[in-house]
Amino acid sequence: MAEDDPTRGEPRPRPARPASQGSGAETGYAVIGTMISGMAVWGGAGWLLDRWLDTRVFLPVGILLGISVAIYLVVKRYGGPPPAPGAPDNGKTPGGRRSRPRTQKGQR
Repeated sequence: MAEDDPTRGEPRPRPARPASQGSGAETGYAVIGTMISGMAVWGGAGWLLDRWLDTRVFLPVGILLGISVAIYLVVKRYGGPPPAPGAPDNGKTPGGRRSRPRTQKGQR
């Protein structure tokens, strides 16, 4: 039993725990941050182009482009809940196409 305890001055090993998932608030803040940063970055690029070319069209285009790219990224990353363990896959492959039907040996 004394062999299991660490000697003086050494840290104790941490107990094994499953990886924790982020809370809903963390996900919400990540989504809001993605949306705001998309508008700011692409809107800023549009503003710079407007200043450089002496126009007024690139700022709104940049903001709209930033929003659309941010929405795409949010949907791509947080689009839906993960499938439940043991849930049927309805015969679909990961690519979205139906898999070939399985036939008995010797049949076409």
